[in-house]
Amino acid sequence: MADYFNKQAIELNKVTEENWNRATKSVKSETPLSDGRLGLYRLAAVCLGVLCVLQVILSISLRLAFFHSNRDREQLNGCYNTTGLAQDGDQPDTRGIMDLCTDSDQCRMNRNQLERERDNEKMDIKLLQESYTTLTTERDTLRDRVSLLINDKVVLEKRLSECGTGRVVEGRNMTFPTMRTEDMAFPKCPNGWRLLGSRCYFLSTEMKTWEESRQDCLERRADLVIINSREEQKLLYQLDGDTYLLVWIGLTDSVNEGTWKWVDGTPLTTSYWKSGQPDHGGPNNEEDCVEVYHRDSVFANWNDAPCDHRLRWICEKPLYNCVINCYE
Repeated sequence: MADYFNKQAIELNKVTEENWNRATKSVKSETPLSDGRLGLYRLAAVCLGVLCVLQVILSISLRLAFFHSNRDREQLNGCYNTTGLAQDGDQPDTRGIMDLCTDSDQCRMNRNQLERERDNEKMDIKLLQESYTTLTTERDTLRDRVSLLINDKVVLEKRLSECGTGRVVEGRNMTFPTMRTEDMAFPKCPNGWRLLGSRCYFLSTEMKTWEESRQDCLERRADLVIINSREEQKLLYQLDGDTYLLVWIGLTDSVNEGTWKWVDGTPLTTSYWKSGQPDHGGPNNEEDCVEVYHRDSVFANWNDAPCDHRLRWICEKPLYNCVINCYE
């Protein structure tokens, strides 16, 4: 804009100088006149110069007015496009439209700020949900362990009262000698066994038939695992990280077809069969032992299978059994 005014001022000076030179030449070229006529010519030259200056000023003013008019019209059109109002050529309140456009810009900025805050809140909510899920899982695991410990405490108290009497301990067909006091202070599972609740579990690395697997457990002063509760089923599912783990458990109907019993002779009361199982191996009834497949759902992963299949297995014995001469 400053360049434009400088350019117009230069043009104005040029026009004024040309008019003055023209008037001067006109006076000099004429024959000597009287002082009256000379003064008249000079007055006419000055008037002509003033008129030229006024013309230039008027031209600049008109151009400035046209420039501002175009700028206002462009801003107004932009406001129409932004606000979505219908254009009315006769509408005089352009200031109201401009104010509305300014308010619309402010609203847009506020909306963007609110959207950013909303996204931040969504992220915070997502993090809280993840933390809640983790804490819930840990709580459920601890609750399962506490339930197992409470159940085992009752059994432990009953069986400990019979230790050293030479009586047969219920459910395991084993006679326990007197327990050493020093071993009772810090009971622990043998090397290679894992403590879950108050029981010790051994996961084999070899593969054997069901009968061979049970014999291995008996040699370890244990037996194939007996699943007595939903909590124990869930904990055993977490015993190994192998998704395709397939193991024998201590359940069979080899004595009486269709009557499933655990290795300690107790009948099956709570089961976690896969859908459609047990199917008894078709017409030959060859599937008399139970395998657990960790790839399936935690509470639906039992399957009856031929006992001569070679699989891994899980041995189980109570923790108190591990402090009664279990290292001999």
